[in-house]
Amino acid sequence: MKRILPLLFVALLALGLSACNQEQPIKIGVVDEAAAFKENKLATEAMAHLQEMGKPLQQKAEAAYKAMQANQTEETVAAYKLAMGELQQTMNAEQQRIVAMVDAKFNEVLENYRNEKGLALILSKQAVIASSETVDITKDIVAAMDNVTMDFSLPEAPKAEAPAAPAADDAQAAPATEEAPKADTEKKDAE
Repeated sequence: MKRILPLLFVALLALGLSACNQEQPIKIGVVDEAAAFKENKLATEAMAHLQEMGKPLQQKAEAAYKAMQANQTEETVAAYKLAMGELQQTMNAEQQRIVAMVDAKFNEVLENYRNEKGLALILSKQAVIASSETVDITKDIVAAMDNVTMDFSLPEAPKAEAPAAPAADDAQAAPATEEAPKADTEKKDAE
């Protein structure tokens, strides 16, 4: 009995070690996010969209600037400030919208790649001190982003419905309730 217990312990230990050795190694990918995010066809299309959208606003601001330079009055200065404000506000909002769309698609591409390749982790190259080139997946991610198509056009704003006109019964009921207190007051004054 004393011999069986140590042998059983050694057998369990050996079995545990062999199970640990049979586990697959953890697969990791490293991506240069800055390069992969901006050096692809989708990012180029996004920039072209922003430039195209900004052209008429820039032309309007330039025309207002020239008018202000030619004849600086309160009206021309106000028109220039208004045009510049519209340009900045519109382009900032559109840039945020486009970056959010591309970022969401970028994260989706990363997650799909991770699942397809059986990677446990994808790390940012900027956060890794050192790594082998064999784990760098930047080119693969750029290629995947090149295959993505996206519609950057602005969604149509929902059309506002006209407020409903009050019903005829409601319109007549309102004045009657307002006159009722007056009638009570007139009766009290008469007494």
